[in-house]
Amino acid sequence: FDRNGDGDITADELKSVLKSLGQKVKTKYCKNMIRQYDKNATKRMEFKEFLDMMANVFQYHLSHPDSKSTDAAEAAAQNQRMEELFDSLDQDESGFIDPEEIIKLTEQLGEKMTIEEVKDLIKQVDKDGDGRVDKEEFKRLMSAK
Repeated sequence: FDRNGDGDITADELKSVLKSLGQKVKTKYCKNMIRQYDKNATKRMEFKEFLDMMANVFQYHLSHPDSKSTDAAEAAAQNQRMEELFDSLDQDESGFIDPEEIIKLTEQLGEKMTIEEVKDLIKQVDKDGDGRVDKEEFKRLMSAK
């Protein structure tokens, strides 16, 4: 997500992430999202702030499961993008995103999260309660419109 590797996500980088997930948003919308979650007023989103935002998005879409695409080709393309994103996060190719992978990812981005913070984040999206996110949970949660 952090294309330039500076540890923060800009509005343009956030827009790129959302576009890769099939979302068509304007830069102004991304700036407003960043402003909402930017706890230290840097006008950039630190990775932990990004994770907080995504947890809120996940919770919304869990409670609004009727927001789905009606175009089959668009849905197939979006599904493919989500699978590719999942695979890039599933570093050990186990079919799951587990706490250790999230911790490694955050460390690579210059952030530090405790195992408790990561487990709390996963708990918000983990439907079967196994302590990790499988591909179907990930796709279901990311299929927002």
